Amino acid sequence: MAGMSGKIRVFRNFRQKGGVQPRDRDRLLKEGKFKLKATTSLFLSNQIENEIVLTPAQIKSICQAILDSGKQYAMKKRKPFPLMYSYYGTEYLGAAHGLSSILQMLLSYHEHLKPSDQELVWQSVDFLMEQEQNCNWPPELGEAIERENELVHWCHGAPGIAYLFAKAYLVSKKPQYLDTCIRCGELTWQKGLLKKGPGICHGVAGSAYVFLLLYRLTGNSKYIYRAQRFAEFLFTEEFKAGSRVLESIYSLYEGFSGTVCFLIDLLQPNQAEFPLFSVFV
Repeated sequence: MAGMSGKIRVFRNFRQKGGVQPRDRDRLLKEGKFKLKATTSLFLSNQIENEIVLTPAQIKSICQAILDSGKQYAMKKRKPFPLMYSYYGTEYLGAAHGLSSILQMLLSYHEHLKPSDQELVWQSVDFLMEQEQNCNWPPELGEAIERENELVHWCHGAPGIAYLFAKAYLVSKKPQYLDTCIRCGELTWQKGLLKKGPGICHGVAGSAYVFLLLYRLTGNSKYIYRAQRFAEFLFTEEFKAGSRVLESIYSLYEGFSGTVCFLIDLLQPNQAEFPLFSVFV
């Protein structure tokens, strides 16, 4: 917990020292959205080491910094939509580095946004929905998907972008967002048995978490069945023979830690949530 507390203090200071500078946009993109979601998952009203994690005023300030960065970048690049971001020079769309998870974080704190800014977020959500290509999204804005090489990962593609549309549905109750999320799940069922390992970033467990998400959204037991089948695949000789060797074996996102989280959540699907990425809080 000490590390998280220290990182939150760093981000507070970052915001208090004059806001977002152009050179800081990548840092904001990486730091801002995950600090917001991490503190949500640790329950904002609770304390870490006897201190409030983030006050409502601080949450509002961070959200405003993220919004300002997206507005400035979109205007500078003359985008036909109101919010966009660049991560080390690349306009990513996916959950790990891109637009979808930033919008998801902002929707998680929509009550802290001005009505005009809420509208900008919704416009951007709808823009991203329009970028769908055969139930999937390219890693980068404007990129065409090559079917033989398409990425169906949590980090890049439908399995991660599904969480944005899940959150959009939970906030708005508009069926088109749930329908989009369901299409993400169908593609994941077809192409989500990955060879990059068992993890949740670009591995089998990350794919399978989409089914637990859809179960919680719909109550349809077929998604439990699908999650169980993906879990079983992790223990097959076929998976062991074809899977990439892990470099960070205990990593939450790339290693076994995230996989264990998935297997535990499979035992309690009514409470399942992707680690530090819940749409239900």
